[in-house]
Amino acid sequence: MSKVVKSRSQTNAPAVLVVDDEPAMIELFRDIIAPSLQCTLHVASDMAQARKMMAKHKVELLVADICLPDGSGMDLLEELRLIHPAAGAVFMTGQPSVDQTVFALRHGVLDYLPKPFNATQASEQLAAALVRQRTEARNDRRLTRLKNAIREMNKARRTVSKKVDLLCNDLVSAYGEVSQQLSAVRIQESFRRTIEQAVDLEQLLCHAMDWLLKEAGYSNIAIWLSGDEENFELGAYMKYTIVGDPKVTNAIQHAVVSATAREGFLNLSAEDLAKRLKPADRAILPNQAALCTSCTYLGESLAVIALFRDGKTPYRIEDDAMLRQISTVFATRLTTLVKRGDEETEDADEAAGPADNAAPWSDEEPKKSKKKKPDAADWWKNGEAPPF
Repeated sequence: MSKVVKSRSQTNAPAVLVVDDEPAMIELFRDIIAPSLQCTLHVASDMAQARKMMAKHKVELLVADICLPDGSGMDLLEELRLIHPAAGAVFMTGQPSVDQTVFALRHGVLDYLPKPFNATQASEQLAAALVRQRTEARNDRRLTRLKNAIREMNKARRTVSKKVDLLCNDLVSAYGEVSQQLSAVRIQESFRRTIEQAVDLEQLLCHAMDWLLKEAGYSNIAIWLSGDEENFELGAYMKYTIVGDPKVTNAIQHAVVSATAREGFLNLSAEDLAKRLKPADRAILPNQAALCTSCTYLGESLAVIALFRDGKTPYRIEDDAMLRQISTVFATRLTTLVKRGDEETEDADEAAGPADNAAPWSDEEPKKSKKKKPDAADWWKNGEAPPF
């Protein structure tokens, strides 16, 4: 049976379960102690009833006799912790001992009531136990909320951290792409400014090889120009370690020019180039790494630039990117100079007129052809040392 004292709001009244096999003790709790505590009282006379009450009702404070007909009241403590984790416990006994007291306090029991006790004494101790229980329960709830908040914050922190990592990776990737684009623009503009100074095809080849020598490091450089019937003719050759005699240039041309025009770009190690060379040409070009690009304009290959040097100094990734970036610039400038040369030739033919119709009595002297100004890029043709 249970009795509810309504002097306090039912929702705020603490729920107390008293377990004792003495009817007089139960009456004392019902008539005096429960009203003074303003609590909801549940009673049981043995452990079996106590278990049913704990399973059925809310319990904030267990007040149990240690000696019960069907066992020790202490055994209810573990079950109470499982069903009502925030509940407190007070034990009563007519034969108190130091060992029992120490055991009870070590296991979180709030207080110990030695029998016999009077109603005032019990009310005061149980009121203090209820205050302590509610304080501990409130602290436990706060701690639980704090743990949950920390757990949620950690989840949010991990989520934010992942998003920040992704954002940083995106920024690094974007920065790398922008840096590569700026580097490409810088290289192309540097090459464009260099070859724009050329006034004819010969100077274009000189300036281009001069620039390549500075950017890629010392190399043998050969440039083939597109001729009739998709053939390529050697336009210029710059020696670094190997003299550009016909055997050398023919060996390079057979090994890489057609393949470069077809594939667009080749970066060959010494082993790769040796596989492409004819057996007789391998002795002419021993252990040479090569870097080749096709210079296309409107889808047509107008020139092939080939750099080669000792395979112990292979070409870098930066050299690879550089040669790719300037190929279109070279092809565009080559097209411009060829068109300009054709136009100047046509203009000169028109201005000269037919040779048979020339007036022999004319006082007008034939125009002298303009001599080309010496160019610093012609150092390699004159057998001079590099100016850089």
